[in-house]
Amino acid sequence: MKTVAIIVNYKSADLTQRAVQSVLESESLGPVQVVVVDNSEDEDEAGKLRLNLPPSVTVLVNPENIGFGRACNQAFDHFSGEFVLLINPDARLLPGCLLRLQKTLSSAERVAAVGPQAFWDDGLSYFLPPAYPPSLFFLNPFLATLNPQGKVNRLLSSFWRSHAIKVWRSEQPIRVNCLSGGHVLLKREAIKRSGGFFDTRFFLYFEDTDLFFRLRKAGFILLMEPRAAAVHHYDQCDQENLGKKRFHMNVSYQIFLDKHNRRWRSNFNKALGLLRTPAQQNAKDMKKPDFLSPFRFVVPAKWHGGWLFEWSPNVNFIPSVGHFGSGSSLTFTKKYWSMLTKGQYFGRLGSSRKFGSCVHVASWRVERK
Repeated sequence: MKTVAIIVNYKSADLTQRAVQSVLESESLGPVQVVVVDNSEDEDEAGKLRLNLPPSVTVLVNPENIGFGRACNQAFDHFSGEFVLLINPDARLLPGCLLRLQKTLSSAERVAAVGPQAFWDDGLSYFLPPAYPPSLFFLNPFLATLNPQGKVNRLLSSFWRSHAIKVWRSEQPIRVNCLSGGHVLLKREAIKRSGGFFDTRFFLYFEDTDLFFRLRKAGFILLMEPRAAAVHHYDQCDQENLGKKRFHMNVSYQIFLDKHNRRWRSNFNKALGLLRTPAQQNAKDMKKPDFLSPFRFVVPAKWHGGWLFEWSPNVNFIPSVGHFGSGSSLTFTKKYWSMLTKGQYFGRLGSSRKFGSCVHVASWRVERK
């Protein structure tokens, strides 16, 4: 059983080397072929990859940036392997992760893809959110018309919080509606039977959401495997071009809706001009930040035995990063602050139980020179 691991590099050679090393050091059921596809349009970047990566790693250098999906397809088409591992440059597998993913993926014919429990930080204190399900992407244009603190959004946020806690606290593989293309193991045969790998109309973003949507539509199962762990730092690649990345996100979001949403609903959304991605906020929704630097606040006595702190770039906390803790205070340290990209964030603290009470705690703004 062979696994082909695909990493697409864009001006992130140092991060890519770390991701590659985590794969090469992983225990595996069979051989692993690591393929790095470079889209950097930079001879120095390509040279750095060739010089510093082990000879066993194949480096494909494209003369221009062909997009994430096309780069993955390039490796998928030219290298064999029953399993396909996708990992972003700013992610890395922890010991035992790949082997556990392989075993779980092999457990049933209908299982098409398996992702690990993913953490934002190296200390494994902050859980990354479950992948955003396609159904919410379809609802988002409607939700954008509502008060973000209104009853509908608060109810939906409560259900999302409950779902996230269920995923974060699971001890056995759990079925999910979507996974992240930044750290996932897939079956090649399932990909072929669902219409092929990535749709090249998506230059960046939503190509993985589209693939997982097609896999489920074809009757396959997606699993999150909590006994496998990975670290994936939030939005660390190509930080100098955040505006361009957000542009691609908006374009890809529209492509996704046009492809999978009912045409009448898509046309309705276009006519109203209400489309926006989950990472965006209207100016009227933005609260003046409580903090402009790392902060600490007191936890109410009723939650000292166990609490959940969440942060999100979205005022409705869908999705959000989660940290379970106990005690009388929470400190968001300088280390965590430095890991965030420029922008405004929102935090809330509450009970660690599903559907437990919570309060909107704070907002903060991160500035970068």
